[in-house]
Amino acid sequence: MIKDVCKAAAQFLGLEKEAEDMGSGGLADEKFLRLYNLVVSELFDVYRRDDYANPPFGSDMSEKQAEFYGISDRVLAYGIAAEYAIAECLDTADMWDTRYKNAIALAPRKSVRIKTGRFY
Repeated sequence: MIKDVCKAAAQFLGLEKEAEDMGSGGLADEKFLRLYNLVVSELFDVYRRDDYANPPFGSDMSEKQAEFYGISDRVLAYGIAAEYAIAECLDTADMWDTRYKNAIALAPRKSVRIKTGRFY
């Protein structure tokens, strides 16, 4: 669920109260849901699965999280933590951004096949 990914991001950041209250409909839910949707939109073009025509944005914490080719829930949580840290100007923003980018760099991508043919 989206709640679980956002809760993990809050725990990474040491925001235990927000993590504990995740899914209760408070301000933290709204903020983390926006950050979740931001990360989903970043990942959509490169890592989307064939069953998504548009980015699978979440509208509620109780929804199932988006699934991307080669992207784990932990990578999604890293992305949310990085975006939160950047938005809040935390000292750890560079660290979380680096972790997220490194995790993305290690994620496998779908291979692209080009059909052979004549170009005339």
